[in-house]
Amino acid sequence: MTAQYDDIIVGAGSAGAALAARLTEDPGRRVLLLEAGPDYTAAQRTPEDIRYGRSMSFVDHDWDIRADVRDGRKIRYPRGKTTGGSSAVGATVALRGIPADYDAWAAVGNPAWSWSQVLPYFQKLEDDLDFGESEFHGCGGPIPIRRWRPEELAPGQTAFVEACVQAGFPEVKDHNHPEATGVGPIPSSRPDHEMRATTATTYLAQARGRNNLEVRAHTMVDRVVFRGSKAIGVMAAIAGGSYELIEANRIVLAAGAVASPMILLRSGIGPAEDLRRHGIDIRADAAGVGANLVDHQRTGAFMVAQPGATDPSQPFLQEILRTTSPVSGEFNDLQYYMVNYFGLAPFPELQMLAGADEILGVMVVAQRPGSRGRITLSSADPTALPAIELNFLDTEREIDILMDGVRTAWRLAQHPGIASLGQGFVVLRDAMIDNDDMVRQYVKTSLDSAYHPVGTVRMGPSSDPSAVVDERGAVHGLDALYVCDASIMPATVRANTNLTSIMIGERTADWLRAV
Repeated sequence: MTAQYDDIIVGAGSAGAALAARLTEDPGRRVLLLEAGPDYTAAQRTPEDIRYGRSMSFVDHDWDIRADVRDGRKIRYPRGKTTGGSSAVGATVALRGIPADYDAWAAVGNPAWSWSQVLPYFQKLEDDLDFGESEFHGCGGPIPIRRWRPEELAPGQTAFVEACVQAGFPEVKDHNHPEATGVGPIPSSRPDHEMRATTATTYLAQARGRNNLEVRAHTMVDRVVFRGSKAIGVMAAIAGGSYELIEANRIVLAAGAVASPMILLRSGIGPAEDLRRHGIDIRADAAGVGANLVDHQRTGAFMVAQPGATDPSQPFLQEILRTTSPVSGEFNDLQYYMVNYFGLAPFPELQMLAGADEILGVMVVAQRPGSRGRITLSSADPTALPAIELNFLDTEREIDILMDGVRTAWRLAQHPGIASLGQGFVVLRDAMIDNDDMVRQYVKTSLDSAYHPVGTVRMGPSSDPSAVVDERGAVHGLDALYVCDASIMPATVRANTNLTSIMIGERTADWLRAV
């Protein structure tokens, strides 16, 4: 029998929506895009938490996942649950990694992902409203990218730039230039100073009128279905607790670095011992599924806000300092942000610690963690949440980098224009900042994720026992099954991962259209 679709794409997030839009540019290709969350087809129907990009959305469009940071301490682990995926709920930071990040991917057996190979796809996806068509930028792509204007900055942001310059850091006009380092406006995925540009409002919006694209929302995929070694469809949950087999000539998992390995595991693809424990028949003993979890680590120096010092109508992030840790010497391995405000309602433990509903201050994010975590099944039930172990601070070097980062954040926050916004620091005190033991404990206690998981279905040659897919996303040892999202990254990038995930969708689309 002929399958109803040429391609089923599971997940309408940063990579999946881009992939669906590009594949359906071929009118002869029939594509079904499945999304577990809701699909808002018009701006006026889109809720404010994802329509406006002033802050991240942690509640209404989230999977409610928890992760173990280390030694049993659990944190929220937000992932977008709607068309657009995490591009619809994140901070709209549109940063690329540096060339060395992608060249490192190529060096471990993925030559098609070198910087020279991926740059054209970064240019293809963007409509840079500040620099236009140029050596490193694109014009006319789906994702509008703009930088914050001086007149749009909150007072704390201007003070942050001044503090960085006074500390000796250079100013930067374009953080997406491959050699940029220093402080400057965040490149942001938005057409103006308010609205959020997601892969749903850009790529999908441009493709919705095509007869060869079908989008099904509120559709949870349990597993991939096979005939022999060939993927022939997916088993999807439908109303009433039953399941429907949907068939296609090719299956592409684009559900993200958390959900894609979960679907593979439920499909019998993963570490044999883990699969047996949950009574799942083994289709492929693939040790790398769920392993190699890498995420950026964040902490900082935060204050309880003075009454009237915060304005939720303003974006919570606007300027960024990218710099090299004096501990590591690795180029641009640290990010610092001035956080205009951060609401603590979704984080009751932090709310209790601060004794306030919101905080502000200087955040530091480590971009080159050595720790590797793991995602495993808690149950074979597709509605069960995963077990996630981040395994942060697995090396002393990581702790040393973040200790130095906290001290730098503390010093930057002493600028009068920042300090005057707060009533005093949360936990940190003057007497603590020079005490190694106290700062070390503060790092361990305050450490959180930047919500940038990658690597759980890493790509590499078949000779690499930890590689799950080849450089084109094809699952090793199986036919007609691909993965296209942040899970295939063999290592993280020195940047927020959303733009790289969209680029992965663009890069993969060219290959899959040719097959």
